[in-house]
Amino acid sequence: MWEKLDSFYNEELDAILVNIDKLFDSLSNFALYVTIALLVGIVVYAVAIRNKDEAYLKQARRTILGVVVGYSVGIIAMLGYVKILYYVLDGKIGTGFWLTVGMFGVVALCFVAHLLVKNKGTLAKRITTVVSVAIAVAYLVVLLVVGPTKSQNYQPLSTSAMYVLTALLVAVICALALLCDKKQQSDVSAITNAAICVAMSFALSYVKFFSMPQGGSVTFASMLPIAIYSYKYGTRRGVLAGVVYGLLQFVQSPQFYQPMQVIVDYPIAFATIGLVAVGKKLPFAKNNVVLQFALGATISLVLRYLAHCISGYFVFSSWMMEGYTPLTWALVYNLYVIADLAVLLVAGVFVLSTKNGKRLVLANT
Repeated sequence: MWEKLDSFYNEELDAILVNIDKLFDSLSNFALYVTIALLVGIVVYAVAIRNKDEAYLKQARRTILGVVVGYSVGIIAMLGYVKILYYVLDGKIGTGFWLTVGMFGVVALCFVAHLLVKNKGTLAKRITTVVSVAIAVAYLVVLLVVGPTKSQNYQPLSTSAMYVLTALLVAVICALALLCDKKQQSDVSAITNAAICVAMSFALSYVKFFSMPQGGSVTFASMLPIAIYSYKYGTRRGVLAGVVYGLLQFVQSPQFYQPMQVIVDYPIAFATIGLVAVGKKLPFAKNNVVLQFALGATISLVLRYLAHCISGYFVFSSWMMEGYTPLTWALVYNLYVIADLAVLLVAGVFVLSTKNGKRLVLANT
């Protein structure tokens, strides 16, 4: 009797999951068409008002920003709810998910602490920084030690080699973020714009051209808002925005197979988006906004590709198709990032080729 009830329950649950998955796909496709229509409408409106006075244009930009942010919040609420409901019913949200969400909470608390002491003097700032770093490192150690590996198939081929390569990649990201960006003072507008750009990127990440069967997708220029934010405000702030976006990506699609894999595939991989401003430091691209953005975006996405290849090689070798080695499978499978780069370049070049686009990224920089 109990076996029949279990079988009936499993069949009903499978049917519910299939329907939720279909609903999510339908909503995603609808969001794609609405997003394209919204973009076309904004472009047409911008062209129609291009000869208006500056006061009118300033108000128009605020209106457009309000519409875009409101639309982003709506997309996140609608698709996010459906996606999380699917993962809850499917049992994919477990200990690893909550540990990683906890890491997001730690980052958020450290950020709030910095905001609270920003006017309290140098000593308070230094103490807050030291304590924040110590807490973050301690939590990271706990995640790596306590975080469960999904199964034996996802044990890294070489844990030490994976850690070393990841550390080298993080060192490259940090070096570029620090060396290619002047130290900047705290700016409320920069923080506000970071939140807006992360929200816009997160909303656009739900609007997908296609998804890969084993994780990963090509989206409707979801990286563009953070990329433009990085170009405008610099690599340090851009990398931080990318880290936050990476953690949100995990909440959106929690692929937890091994603790280090999560760290590499999410916060580290998406932190690279914040390096777009590196293009401004290239001497041969001086005074050419479009070329600077394109080169910076290319550097960023190459580093993101390397991050995904590290996790692909060390953790996902059990997924490789016949005829591939772990290395060649990781290199080939993650080429979808190049398609994401192409979308980013087309969208970025289009935006920055317009007068309003250039004004957006060059104002107060």
